[in-house]
Amino acid sequence: MKNINLPFSTIEELESFINDNSIKDTKQLLIQLFCGDTDLQFIKSVQKYIQEKLPSCVLIGTTTDGVIDSSRVYYKSKSVASFSIFESTKLQAKLIKYSECEHCVYEAGKLLASSVQDKDLKALICFADGINTNGEDFVKGIEEVVPNAVLAGGLSGDNGELKKTYVFDNYEIINSGAVGVGLINPTLNVATSYLFDWKPIGKKMRVTKAVNNRVYELDGLPIVDVYAKYMGQELANKLPQIGIEFPLVFEKEGMSLGRAPLAKHDDGSLTFAGNIDEYDMVSFGVGDIDAILNNGTYAIHSFANQNLCQSEAVFIYSCMARRRFLENYIRHELETLSQLGNSSGFFTYGEFFHFQDKNQLLNETMTFITLSETCQKIDHHVILKDESFNRSEIITTQHVLANLANTVSNELADLNEHLEQRVRENSAYIFQQAYINQLTGLPNRISLINALEKHIGKVLLLINVDDFTTINDFYGYQVGDEVLKKIGEVLQHFAHEHNSRAYKLPSDEFAMILDVKNHKTIIEKNIKQLISEIESKEYFFNEHHIHIGVTIAGAIINTNKTGLVNADMTLKLAKNKGKNFMLFNEDLKLAQQYEYNVKMASLIKNALADGNVIPYFQPIIDVHTLEIRKYEALVRLKKPDGSILLPCQFLDISRKIRLYEKITLTMIEQTFSFFSKNELKFSINLDFSDIANAKIKKFLFEKIKEYDIAQQLTIEILETQEFQDVQTVLDFVDEVYAHNAKIAIDDFGSGYANFEYITNIRSDFMKIDGSLIKNIDKDRNARIITETIIGFAKKLNKKIVAEFVHSKEVFDVVKELGVDYVQGYYLGVPKESI
Repeated sequence: MKNINLPFSTIEELESFINDNSIKDTKQLLIQLFCGDTDLQFIKSVQKYIQEKLPSCVLIGTTTDGVIDSSRVYYKSKSVASFSIFESTKLQAKLIKYSECEHCVYEAGKLLASSVQDKDLKALICFADGINTNGEDFVKGIEEVVPNAVLAGGLSGDNGELKKTYVFDNYEIINSGAVGVGLINPTLNVATSYLFDWKPIGKKMRVTKAVNNRVYELDGLPIVDVYAKYMGQELANKLPQIGIEFPLVFEKEGMSLGRAPLAKHDDGSLTFAGNIDEYDMVSFGVGDIDAILNNGTYAIHSFANQNLCQSEAVFIYSCMARRRFLENYIRHELETLSQLGNSSGFFTYGEFFHFQDKNQLLNETMTFITLSETCQKIDHHVILKDESFNRSEIITTQHVLANLANTVSNELADLNEHLEQRVRENSAYIFQQAYINQLTGLPNRISLINALEKHIGKVLLLINVDDFTTINDFYGYQVGDEVLKKIGEVLQHFAHEHNSRAYKLPSDEFAMILDVKNHKTIIEKNIKQLISEIESKEYFFNEHHIHIGVTIAGAIINTNKTGLVNADMTLKLAKNKGKNFMLFNEDLKLAQQYEYNVKMASLIKNALADGNVIPYFQPIIDVHTLEIRKYEALVRLKKPDGSILLPCQFLDISRKIRLYEKITLTMIEQTFSFFSKNELKFSINLDFSDIANAKIKKFLFEKIKEYDIAQQLTIEILETQEFQDVQTVLDFVDEVYAHNAKIAIDDFGSGYANFEYITNIRSDFMKIDGSLIKNIDKDRNARIITETIIGFAKKLNKKIVAEFVHSKEVFDVVKELGVDYVQGYYLGVPKESI
């Protein structure tokens, strides 16, 4: 083949060139016309001349942002016509107009490719309108039909005005479409490459809103505002024209790509030459003149030495930003490239490139394609001319600023890498602290909670170490920690063997997500095996052998997110019942109990706040005269609806929510206040926890003095298991007597204390527990025990009170046995008032 180029500005120059070079009319003549401006009359005059002079040739043309003839660049002043005269290559051309459809550009690419498709198609040169074309869609449409054909060419330009561009063939000129020619020849030698070297500068930004090639937001901000922030408002005002020199750069399919803006919209979005996907990470790109020239020279050297055939034609399709950025330096890049062969081309609004059966739209690049029909062997490596020159003669402010920007960017990149490394290290440390138990190295409670939703249907086990507080108290916390570490190791091993995961929870608890079938027998078998493995291990620390026991509860992890709560409730129930394992099931009604507890806790809090924890008064009556001798104050809780709750319904819960103390203080205040106004005798109940509570004791004795009520007061001390701490009780009794109040032992015979302790405690009254009195008329054993207690009390000179006297029959028995006072529903029910 033969290739010759003509830079020209008049039809006369074109005519003389064709005649002087004896260019003949043939179907194997390809003319590429690169127009220096968008003068339609000039284009039409060329078309008309070609139609008349060379009617059989193939003409494809485009308007540009500058034209290339070897190392010379013309801007507006001239156009360049490239004449390629093939010998064995068939040419198939097609011009496509875009239709009004959603995917018209993609479909246009497919249609153009289909029009030139041939089994011997080697290359396809295309020019597409630079304003209305989504270049990426266009080249991907071509790729779908002819993936093996080498694609070259680019988007047409209009000298940077970004208003209207044109492509054309022998007969038509269009501003919304594409034109292309297929080179059909199985032996045609085709090679292609590209030069980029636009470097990312500044931080990476995420594309947060984009539709195809229209980008709305970066990092959640309007993209025009992002340009203004980093490039200045003046540059943003001049978008898209000036923005072409500052593209967005990113990685895609193993290539560094740039995307130049082609249009700015009123909503602050920008249309780019090709697609940018949401979630892509992009940076602003800036050219580095030294890198562009040095790397370009090296790349062209490498390209030349890898191709064994001498190029007969070189076509260059280079980005407009490259010409504008390099300015006078552009000739040095073109000079190096022109040494490969006779070269021509144009500056585009986007370059088409083919790489490994994939088509890409590029920006900021110089792409080139070399052709030869005969392979003239090169017997030596191409030695390209030294491209060194005296840069001091043509140094520009732009060069200096570009070098400064890239130097600063590199330094910032190094700093950011260092900071990111520190962040990674700190993040790892924070993760370790937040999600890993430091003692055992197991994931912690937060990790467990995060993992639950990923393991729906699996079994959650909670493992509690029995009597761990005793281990800490007896052997010390260091040994306790070693025990937990050893148990953690056992659980970790078990979990590994069973495709499960172990966790360390606060205090003495562990957890495991067990991956087994949801079948009771299988779950219980695994739990028993786990208990055996834990308890069969030897725990030797500081020459001490420690026996370890555990309690395990299991529950299914469900979508209701109650798996952990169910396991926790079941664990508490198992501990209370003394079982070493238990599985949750709905029949246990644990959830209902917890719901009741929560409601009751709220009720207690509100009752205290609203003054609805109140005293009721039940008379204590002389068994012989049936006169009321005093009243016992009994705590009650009044609900919002006016109904009354008994102590057995709320006192235990009040202890768990730490409001029992406040209830006791409230009862002391209200009862003392009431009886200080009537001089009646009365008693109040205190248990061992009240006596041992310094705040309650202090409050009690202060109120005795404040209300001057000691002569009326009897303090009933409940006989409980804690009575074994007799010294605390003795000290309290002494202080009560020092204030001139009286003492009664309440619930005597309930089973906790013995006669020895009672003999050591001074008291005026002894109240026999209602469990002995209520069936005394029928229960012979209860009668014998009660008779013994009465005899014992009388010898100690204590007055006897029988509680739970609920019938005449019971009254008659206790009277016969010799009690002094009686109390119960038969003689008087508790009331809010006297």
